[in-house]
Amino acid sequence: MYKAIIMFGLVLGAAVSGWMISTNPDVVNEIRGNDDEGVLSWHVVAESKGLDAVGEASPAGSECLILSVFLLDYGEDPGTVLANNATDWSSAATVHAYVDSDDFSSDCKSEDPFYFVVRARFNTSVKDGADFIGSRCRCNLTVSGDESISDVGQVGDDDGTDNNGGGVVSTNGTEYIYINFWWDDNSDGYRLTDDGSITLSEIKISAKY
Repeated sequence: MYKAIIMFGLVLGAAVSGWMISTNPDVVNEIRGNDDEGVLSWHVVAESKGLDAVGEASPAGSECLILSVFLLDYGEDPGTVLANNATDWSSAATVHAYVDSDDFSSDCKSEDPFYFVVRARFNTSVKDGADFIGSRCRCNLTVSGDESISDVGQVGDDDGTDNNGGGVVSTNGTEYIYINFWWDDNSDGYRLTDDGSITLSEIKISAKY
């Protein structure tokens, strides 16, 4: 009876503190940490109310940043193309309406289908130990006009089957991880009508830590 009470106390301690030391000689003693994902929450780390983006020409500071916004031809495979760590997408033949601090072009062929893309940089707040965790990064995009979007792009959710956006890690090092978020209408691509327009009214990137 006394031994049973002691063991009950150890099990209860494991539930409360997140770790357990076994007194059973047949069981290897172990200490287990809490599940990090269970205690993390999302924080907005950068936002833009329009087409404001800082570009990648050595942006100052170490904060998370919205680097550029562009339209990628719908004939491309975003999961493959956006894994490229290009720092100036405006030079790509398959990119239109590119915007960052270095360049601006808002013209786009009407009825020419595309994906929306937002490129962002995240800092070490999304690391687990020495490793960046791409799924702890996401982007909210709000678009109105010829097309309407109010949705989230996130790494690990890049097949478009649930009408959300996706996210592709293009590179990471010791200080930053770079992610290209993209949105697909799951049909025939977003597009502008003749003399039409699209307004990007809000972009928010969030980090989970």
